[in-house]
Amino acid sequence: MDMIEYISNLEKFMQWKILSKNLLVGAETVEIRSVCIPDDLGNLKRHRVTTCWNIEKPVFSKTPATGRLIKDDSGRIGVMVSGKHGVNIKIGKYFCVPYIFVAINSISKKARKQILKDVQIELFSEGNLIFGREK
Repeated sequence: MDMIEYISNLEKFMQWKILSKNLLVGAETVEIRSVCIPDDLGNLKRHRVTTCWNIEKPVFSKTPATGRLIKDDSGRIGVMVSGKHGVNIKIGKYFCVPYIFVAINSISKKARKQILKDVQIELFSEGNLIFGREK
């Protein structure tokens, strides 16, 4: 194996940053405008997501939320949706939170394609939710 082949193989591995004791977050970010969240019956409902600049008066803004891959200590990979520049997000008409963790199939196809590009992940299903696992 020559040096060029070795370097190209290194680039295929995911780069993770430590978020907390048992959570790792990916470096690549994508814009997310809506997420599917399961309701009480388990059906996925699509909700609009934007960055919320003012916590006291949570209203939708034109700034989309950002999404990153996140990996827990068991090896499952999902998506962390947070506000741009680390601020809160507004989800639907309900609440304003700093971030949420969702399954990979909860974001749009375009965002999913961008975030999974050049990443070695094996997808698996848990009920009607799809998560990933590093190969």
